[in-house]
Amino acid sequence: MFKRVSLAALILLLAFTAFPALAARDRTAPTRPTNLRVTAVTSYSVTLAWNASTDNSGQLSYIICCAYNNSATVPQTSTSFTFTAGVEAGRTFTFQVWARDAAGNTSQASNSVTVTTPSDTQPPAQPVVNVTEIGPTHIKLALSTVEAGPVWYSVFLNGNLVINTTSSATPTLTLLQPSTSYTITARARDFAGNLSPLSTPVTVTTAAAPNDTVPPTKPGNLSGDNFDEEVNLSWVQSTDNLTQQSLIKYEIYVNGVLDHVVVGRGRTVLYGTAGMVNTFEVIAVDTAGNKSAAATFVVSL
Repeated sequence: MFKRVSLAALILLLAFTAFPALAARDRTAPTRPTNLRVTAVTSYSVTLAWNASTDNSGQLSYIICCAYNNSATVPQTSTSFTFTAGVEAGRTFTFQVWARDAAGNTSQASNSVTVTTPSDTQPPAQPVVNVTEIGPTHIKLALSTVEAGPVWYSVFLNGNLVINTTSSATPTLTLLQPSTSYTITARARDFAGNLSPLSTPVTVTTAAAPNDTVPPTKPGNLSGDNFDEEVNLSWVQSTDNLTQQSLIKYEIYVNGVLDHVVVGRGRTVLYGTAGMVNTFEVIAVDTAGNKSAAATFVVSL
């Protein structure tokens, strides 16, 4: 006598026979981490510790959450972690820990702990300005300071602010003149707005313009999207026989008048005149001053 078996039961039986691991799949979650606590706190870090979880598989990891949606995963061998991502001075954060095994089973959450980081009243140290590259129209910098948390830099050229609050420690000064001396200083600002002393001035002379008569290629596929008088222009960047693409200058014209200049990018935002046909032109310029043919975009606003 054959016993009738439903199709669903037959499929399950075949699956368990062909793949024994499916029948023995781990469905047991690790035990809950306990005694989550704060062991140290600074303006930009929180150190946590907890009592270990256990799991029938013997393998697990810990997930810690959250500082402004930043979470972290640490191995089974760790029952402490210093959170820095997303931690800011003078803010309140609540953390919990979960254990997760290799099969993806997740434990119940640990107890939660709430901590407020202290305010930051210490300004960054005086920045150090190093020059890493000099060209006819640009100077590359490396900026450094001592600061526990995030830092932004303002850069001054001959006393005039040219880069304001960049988080990049390797900015490039552009639109400079060949064979010209410039004095560079920088100031650092931290998350709390504390300002460092001004750096020691560094004087640099740009390189001479190259002996070059070959213009860059014409900017390609110039197009634009507009919302009322605002126009978002974009183009394929030019190339040049000597000037690297990141240093090619683009002159942007509106109805025959130079509006502004951008360097090393293929997009910009500008304004036309409502109620008329507007002509936008983009001309590429290399470090020797050679100019490409103009790319043109015409639109009625």
